[in-house]
Amino acid sequence: MLLRALALAALTFSAACSDGAKVGAPSQSHPNIILVSLDTCRADRLSPYEGGAYTSPFLAEFAKESVVFTDCIAQSSNTGPSHRSLFTGQYPHRHQHTTFQYARSPYMMAGLLKDAGYRTAGFAGGGFLDADLGFGQGFDTYTCKNDQGETPTRRGFRSILPQAENWLSTHKSRGDNASANPFFLFLHTYDIHCPYWPKPKYRQQFSPDYEGPLDLRTLCGRSDFDQLFTPESAAGPIDLAHLQNMYDGGIAMTDDLFGQFMNQLRDDGVLENTMVIVTSDHGESLGEHQWVGHNHMWEEQLRVPLMIRFPDGAHAGQRVDAPTMLVDILPTVLSQLQLPTPSAVQGESLLPYIDGVADGANRMRVAEYLDFFSFRFDSRWKAIVEIQSDGRLKTWLFDLENDPAEINNLANTEAGAKRLDEMIAKFQQFRAETAADDAHYKGFELGADVSPELAAELDELGYSGFDD
Repeated sequence: MLLRALALAALTFSAACSDGAKVGAPSQSHPNIILVSLDTCRADRLSPYEGGAYTSPFLAEFAKESVVFTDCIAQSSNTGPSHRSLFTGQYPHRHQHTTFQYARSPYMMAGLLKDAGYRTAGFAGGGFLDADLGFGQGFDTYTCKNDQGETPTRRGFRSILPQAENWLSTHKSRGDNASANPFFLFLHTYDIHCPYWPKPKYRQQFSPDYEGPLDLRTLCGRSDFDQLFTPESAAGPIDLAHLQNMYDGGIAMTDDLFGQFMNQLRDDGVLENTMVIVTSDHGESLGEHQWVGHNHMWEEQLRVPLMIRFPDGAHAGQRVDAPTMLVDILPTVLSQLQLPTPSAVQGESLLPYIDGVADGANRMRVAEYLDFFSFRFDSRWKAIVEIQSDGRLKTWLFDLENDPAEINNLANTEAGAKRLDEMIAKFQQFRAETAADDAHYKGFELGADVSPELAAELDELGYSGFDD
């Protein structure tokens, strides 16, 4: 059965690349690609965006060498479906990978680059990115475990980057060695994800004087954080400030470790011909809407950083305000490499946005998780729809131009209800027009059970219900 499914996936891949272009060996000008996912990193806490200079000084310098996209949203507020969108350029309703339902896609970024002659390696934190859930697809090397000793459930850059360095020591191609095949390196870390408890240096730097009752070493997930908003044990402003400071401390720790890694690559001459992409799978609510965590559709959970450093410093320091999405990263990479983009991709190359020949002002942008859908057709109006267990819809409509914090739900006003109905009808029309393609390009469901070890990892990350 598995072999038959793999064969079907191969046929689907052929159809997904039906534009007739042939993926050949890379030319000598093809750069290395490094894709970095800072799990659970909301954009506005980073220095290149709205965050203070103290949270991410390395990324502030990195931004000066990069194109910074100021308005990027994730395709899901959950790790698994969002990363699958990142790797396929597809919306979640097309790739159909989500919690408790995992899929093998017809193609993934690593596989496309491998077919083009790239050496591919991924070093991830595990959890929802475990290889058993389909994320090792297309990688020559894919590691979610430590080399020695017992594997901690929340893997971060302290264990991940040394593994990447070891791999690079034998597989990197220097800028002066164009004859060597280029590499694609994927790096992922849970350092910013809850529990919000960075190393002592960063705890002391970001919240040295807190003496309240909030023990962030033990809190992770909705069932833990909901108690912060009950009358009996509500967190006060000082407690929430401590939580936010510890989150920032995780960013600072991640920034420091990543900066050391990048500086070593620079010293080794690797960055001269390397395209580096830094982003996140989703953000995090830190008390807004009486919510700590993600898995909803609030802006602080969907707005993520996106910075692309091109080889030789091309476009350095440019800021692009056009609306973008995670599904745009794959077609951007393929366009930069002059490789064909599978016809199943729903994102767009961002190169025209960088060149100023497109602005995407009226782009439809979609985010999804389980029964939640969020969609917008401009930068002002945002709809959220929840399909409840009885089939009825719970709806929100926000005017982001005048209410960026999403305080006033306009769905129940006369004018808001009319606008919302129009938006829902437009989204339904899009779904109807693309339904045949969704069915044609979807992956096939993986039947793999979640192992006890993986269930323990997910539980530590605040995701319950996997032990059955």
